[in-house]
Amino acid sequence: MSLAKQNFANTSEEALNQQVNTELQASQIYLSMAAWAGSSLIVLPGLEKYFRESANEEREHAQKMIDYINTRGGKVILRGLQAPENEWKSAKNAVESALQLEKDVNKSLLNLHKIADGQGDPQMCDFVESHFLNEQVEAIRKLSDMVVQLNRVGDGLGLHIWDHELLHEGTGAGNRATA
Repeated sequence: MSLAKQNFANTSEEALNQQVNTELQASQIYLSMAAWAGSSLIVLPGLEKYFRESANEEREHAQKMIDYINTRGGKVILRGLQAPENEWKSAKNAVESALQLEKDVNKSLLNLHKIADGQGDPQMCDFVESHFLNEQVEAIRKLSDMVVQLNRVGDGLGLHIWDHELLHEGTGAGNRATA
């Protein structure tokens, strides 16, 4: 056992390892979405950029958790990932899928927090709260806004303009002021 390991229950370590794999799976799904949006048949560069940035963000989350496991004296165990979907019916369908993905990741993070709390591990609770939970709520809201906007703009020119704004403004949902 690592000399650094203190108050880091096996249950918490296993749950963190599972979350690492959940984040890596989400990254791979977003990467597949980016490839779909950037394909010569779809050509939505704003959505491609958004999904590519989301893939990078999920990978960074996994790396942050790997670093945390190592800091706590645990052992990182990576598992194989499932091949993601590679086709969506529309931009709206892809964004709805991304919204569900973020909700699933959030549910998993909430469960991770519950496990840490149940193990009496305030450091891990703080880690999850300070690095992930608020960001998940913001991502869910942003994607929800994007779905609403895609319902309004429809296909064709509206979608083209929406995607152009997403590419140049950072989000088709606009930049929300956060307190």
